[in-house]
Amino acid sequence: MSSVSGSEQEAGKYGQGAAMSQQASADLSVPSSPLLDFNATKLVQHYHAAEYEYMAAQFLAVLIHLRDTTYYQLEEANHAALNHFVKQFLYFMSQEDFVLPEKYAASFIDLNAVIGNVVAISDFRTTDPFIQILLKQQRNYTKLLALYSGRNRVKVDRRLLFATSPQLATQWYFCFLEMYRTGPSDPETLAHLRDHITFEDDRLVGINSFTHHAYFGATYIDNEKDYLVKQRINRLFQATPLCQKKIENKPKPKKIGIFSSMWFPRQSVYRSQHPFLRELAKKHELVLVHLGRAREDLDTEIFSEVRHYNASEKADDLSAFDPNDFSMAYFPDIGMSIESIILANMRIAPIQVSNYGHPVSTFGAKVDYWIGGRETEVADRAREHYSERLVLIPGCAQAPVPLEYRLEYPTLGEKPIIINCTWSGQKINSEHLNRLKIISERVETPVKFHFFPGGAVLGNGYMPLKRAVENILGTEQTVVMPNFDFQRYMQSLEQAHFAIDAHPFGGYNTAVDLLTLRLPVVTMAGNRFYNLSTAYLLKKVGLEELITENEGDFLDVCCRMIDDADFRGRMQRRMKIADLDSTVLSLEHVPAFARAIDYILDNHESLKEDSAQNPITIT
Repeated sequence: MSSVSGSEQEAGKYGQGAAMSQQASADLSVPSSPLLDFNATKLVQHYHAAEYEYMAAQFLAVLIHLRDTTYYQLEEANHAALNHFVKQFLYFMSQEDFVLPEKYAASFIDLNAVIGNVVAISDFRTTDPFIQILLKQQRNYTKLLALYSGRNRVKVDRRLLFATSPQLATQWYFCFLEMYRTGPSDPETLAHLRDHITFEDDRLVGINSFTHHAYFGATYIDNEKDYLVKQRINRLFQATPLCQKKIENKPKPKKIGIFSSMWFPRQSVYRSQHPFLRELAKKHELVLVHLGRAREDLDTEIFSEVRHYNASEKADDLSAFDPNDFSMAYFPDIGMSIESIILANMRIAPIQVSNYGHPVSTFGAKVDYWIGGRETEVADRAREHYSERLVLIPGCAQAPVPLEYRLEYPTLGEKPIIINCTWSGQKINSEHLNRLKIISERVETPVKFHFFPGGAVLGNGYMPLKRAVENILGTEQTVVMPNFDFQRYMQSLEQAHFAIDAHPFGGYNTAVDLLTLRLPVVTMAGNRFYNLSTAYLLKKVGLEELITENEGDFLDVCCRMIDDADFRGRMQRRMKIADLDSTVLSLEHVPAFARAIDYILDNHESLKEDSAQNPITIT
């Protein structure tokens, strides 16, 4: 394999510190676009002339536009144009004599989730009838793979898809899971995605550029079964010649390679890791290996050198680290780019370490240690939660970089009570939405929930997500925000009385943002970092009353924050006088991270011989 097409997974939400997405939003004042310019007359002419390549190119031009331009509303002209396009697209895709040219097959399969979103925002809503038509036809294979997504209710036997072409079926299997970005908000789509990730087939082959959607997204689809998906992908990657290649390594003491696609300001990984690596750079030589496409906004100050590895250009060009002299390879964000998954399944350095950049174990990659927080881990479940050996440092093993924003202190009315739900699109799941529904039905005070799905809605996931949220909560008490720029995002966050944390996958950086804005947060704690970190921060600022450990208590506390003005006021006042520098924004435990790295470097050989593999505690 010489290349993998695709780009890194970015958490496109400013609450998580992501950089502004380069995808456009639809400017409805623009009189011309590939959607508005779509020419059905030419399409019919090409069809009658059996010029199927021209037809495929016409369809792709519009679909790529709809991938790159997200519509947050549809005015009449665009609504009509969208319906017109979808009508023609689905009609011809379901014509048996229209054969999708082989050269375009992969491109249409890549757009699986976009097609699902686009049809969902049209008046057709679903491709289900067209899937049923195709199932009765011959020569239907690649068209099925393009049209069959997580938004479908009709079910197709996946084994038959793999029997036809394991390579294309593998591509489709992972593209299907791109729907993790917004699909969990709809209960039927979430059920379909959960069914999909549990499917196993020995004919899954090779490395696919969309594999990171499964690797990263599995936790948001089903956080109790994500390990099965990751184990399967790790085995798949480790069986490839690329990951089996022996890397030449002559380790130089205190030289560490940092492998990341996310090392730029405001990105969530950078925001929670930069103080750690800055501390490490005082006594170690750090080399950044930037993963994925080149960026102009990388922060390279603490690195002696910056190298690049981009699998979309040439996956087997390993010159950035083969040969290398790293004594350790450190991965802050495994799963957030295809490159990170490839490299985590290779032996680049004698010691390989990860942390909470994306706070979920690799469950079987070639990573030796995981640096976690003593106060955000359940140590006796370490072997269940991590395939890596857990190294515990004081605190939560995160080091916040505060956002540069001056509070505006807006005046809020007494009613409705505005509640921030700063949940990126993938964290908005129907199960937690139903908890909000119960809350809204129990309280006497009017409420309004403000959702901030961020960049997860790009590729036209916004309108289906908004509809799913409103189907559960209604339109009167919900506002689903578009993908704001940073300033607008922070200003909008201030326009609330308090916030409710996502569940089961909460948000460390979003909690830091909310508490920095002096907004109380109600959380339902679990037993992993990603649903314990907000509770940790609340304890630091003395808001233990807002930490709950079961659904009943969670509902009660949320209702009390809405209906009990005195209680809500106490929480708000306590938050306003909290010393953020010594609590939420404290860097007191940063030196412990460097001590943990040194301990691993000094003791790795003896630690390898320890069969118990119990968590290591750094004081």
